[in-house]
Amino acid sequence: MINQNRTGVSNMKRRLIIGICLITAIAFAEDIVTERHEVPYKGEEELSVGIEFGLGKLELRSIDNKKYIMQAEITYSKDLYKPEIDYKTVGKRGKLRLASRQSESGRFWGHSKKSSSADIKNNHWRVAMTDQIPTAYNIELGLGKGILDFTNIKVNGLNLECGLSDVLVEFAESNKERIRTLVIQSGLGNVEALGLCNTNMDRFEIECGLGSTKLRFDGDLKRDIKGRITIGLGSVTVQIPKGCAVQIEAESSFLSSLNFDGFREVKENVYRSKNWKNADQRIYIVI
Repeated sequence: MINQNRTGVSNMKRRLIIGICLITAIAFAEDIVTERHEVPYKGEEELSVGIEFGLGKLELRSIDNKKYIMQAEITYSKDLYKPEIDYKTVGKRGKLRLASRQSESGRFWGHSKKSSSADIKNNHWRVAMTDQIPTAYNIELGLGKGILDFTNIKVNGLNLECGLSDVLVEFAESNKERIRTLVIQSGLGNVEALGLCNTNMDRFEIECGLGSTKLRFDGDLKRDIKGRITIGLGSVTVQIPKGCAVQIEAESSFLSSLNFDGFREVKENVYRSKNWKNADQRIYIVI
């Protein structure tokens, strides 16, 4: 009888705990908010954009509505994350900052609620940016997914830091502004960059940690490009159209392997494509 009573009390405790967990889960699931934000255009001639996105899915694209610098639709769980949007002007230059911060109410019994796949799904930002003024972007992504389509946006600076996110960066058409240095840093996530010759850049700096990075140099190459690729324990795939002339300076080690299809070694650790001598523009890569 004693064992049965103990079993009954134990079952009651389990049901109580399950009940509390279900109520908590329902409360988190129902508390989803969607907000719309707009920043009107007031004659700014330049723009800098800083985005700090901790968790979820971020979509960025261009907008052809001349009345606005930004239009955004932001969906989030207000018990976990709170968007912060700040915009100010200094002279004719606008400064826009978007950030997702963990809410204090996201703490349960003194501990932070762990992020789940549902949290990633519920935290979804759709951001449309102006296509009419030169804009520099500094974007930091934490955990989740990023779709960054800079087609038709006048980008004059891009610094992208990807933590655990899977990120797609695309320039489907030629960028109308010149980028001095394009920077992409990835940690454990996967990054794919398309249309790199469309970026109209002078230099690039690519860092790949433990994840994978795919670089596709398709598009319209306007001038020589120079860049450096730094690889940790991850992998980098570089795709370059046959019409582009490329020089690669790289040194293999016992921790790495190199495969240069269609290149010839002109001197120790320096490889060139076969069309190097007759090309008008060239790509220089140091690995």
